[in-house]
Amino acid sequence: MRWLYLPNEANEGDQIGPRLAFERLHAQGVFQDYCAYSYLVRARELGNHAAALRDWLDQARAFAPTVVFAQHLNNSYPLTGTFLRELKELPSRPRFIFYEEDPYGHLVKRLDSTVKAALAESDMAFLGGTGYLARAAIAAGCRRVRWAPHSYDSVRFGTAWTPRLTREFDAVMIGNLPCLKRIPWLYMPGGAKRKRTAQMLYKALGDRFAVFGVGQGWQGEPYCRGKIEFARQGELVRNSWMSVNWGQFDRIAMYSSDRLPISMACGVPHITNYQPGYEHVFSEMPGVYFVKTPNDAVDAALHILSLTPQQRNDLGERAAAYAREHLDASVVYANMVAVIRAELFGAVD
Repeated sequence: MRWLYLPNEANEGDQIGPRLAFERLHAQGVFQDYCAYSYLVRARELGNHAAALRDWLDQARAFAPTVVFAQHLNNSYPLTGTFLRELKELPSRPRFIFYEEDPYGHLVKRLDSTVKAALAESDMAFLGGTGYLARAAIAAGCRRVRWAPHSYDSVRFGTAWTPRLTREFDAVMIGNLPCLKRIPWLYMPGGAKRKRTAQMLYKALGDRFAVFGVGQGWQGEPYCRGKIEFARQGELVRNSWMSVNWGQFDRIAMYSSDRLPISMACGVPHITNYQPGYEHVFSEMPGVYFVKTPNDAVDAALHILSLTPQQRNDLGERAAAYAREHLDASVVYANMVAVIRAELFGAVD
């Protein structure tokens, strides 16, 4: 395969995990050739969307890919079915693969026209969740829907460390809480439970619990410490005995955010809300507690704090070992490539 990767990144090289995964596959001989084309960066350089689309086609024509792997397309970089068909009709006749990790809702953050076009024209689409999200993809015209979990990159997260027996926090939550249309009580579908979980943990743990994030929903809350840079999540998580999350799209089957693999990779227990299908895809995860109510989250936190510091560290190490085997980006993306090779190119490994 000649693999053309289209990363969704504000700066060249931001997508560390998939870039590293594809570079390794190229070095291993899985790809005959490999090229990354950062379409958002190039569009900013050209300053004209029509010129950016022509540049994309020109680059693809020159590289002659057999696979175009596009990540997180949306109306911030508008595409039509006509353009994507032109891409697929290049002399090399590439297969178009679309990977969408983001969640979408029924009423809030619905699939936009570019996402629908990409789904309709894809030869295969990998989604971060199934359930109503998969059904929406099928309704948009997607012929092959497949699932892939969020992953973490081993450059920024899961690096070697010596777990300490003391931590600044008992529990931390990393996540924003925006209010829709500036209405104080109107959140994303799971936002109310995210806030309720935080309030209850603060009541139980006091200043040993903290939230790091922004949004109108956190304003005035004594436990909110403000924004944290993405790359600093690891050091924050490792300075706590556990991380906690409640997803803002908490009804998508099999979906979880990247908080789960990042926390596991960092070697810290993780508490998160249950979503349908977790029993199929996450049933053997050590160190992860799936809860169904904010009350359950507090109970799980108290259970973790009832262990000795060494027992908590052992639990975190088992979580990290699982993450290295299953959720490292090099593993997750290699699995997707294997499925593409088998289903679209008849490869048998």
